[in-house]
Amino acid sequence: MAAAPSDHDLLGSSREDTVWTYVLLGGGGALVLLLAPLLAAWLADVPFIPFSEPLRWVGDFDEPWQWVVRGVVGLVLGLVLAAVELESQYSLEVHDDRVVVVHGQDRRTLTRDQVVGIHRDRKKVVIDGTQGRRLFEETVEAKREAVRRAFVDRGYPYESE
Repeated sequence: MAAAPSDHDLLGSSREDTVWTYVLLGGGGALVLLLAPLLAAWLADVPFIPFSEPLRWVGDFDEPWQWVVRGVVGLVLGLVLAAVELESQYSLEVHDDRVVVVHGQDRRTLTRDQVVGIHRDRKKVVIDGTQGRRLFEETVEAKREAVRRAFVDRGYPYESE
């Protein structure tokens, strides 16, 4: 839970989570494309692996300038994948009188009187409404205790232990 302005609690990826996502996916993309020719050349010599000729072709990309290009392309692809992943995540702003669901640029407000119960289902936060309606059921990147504390401290009917 990131402490936002004191009028609400923010549940979602922290700044540290965001940085690590970019570092790991960007670095992973660069590493995969840097090592691809080495792996392809090795696999081309394994007798039961099909498509040995295309693998040999990929393994021949071994010039110094190709190493640089592959690393940069892998880094960019990894960073794009990280941005897409982070943009697709949900976060919740828990206020005293409402819960705001944030998904990318979209914001949806659930008023307190709409909320009948809140519980966790693994990493998903489930918000139930009146007449059995499910108002929200998505994964939120926040620790279980942070989710519980954000809702309980503001008096919402939190039902998970």
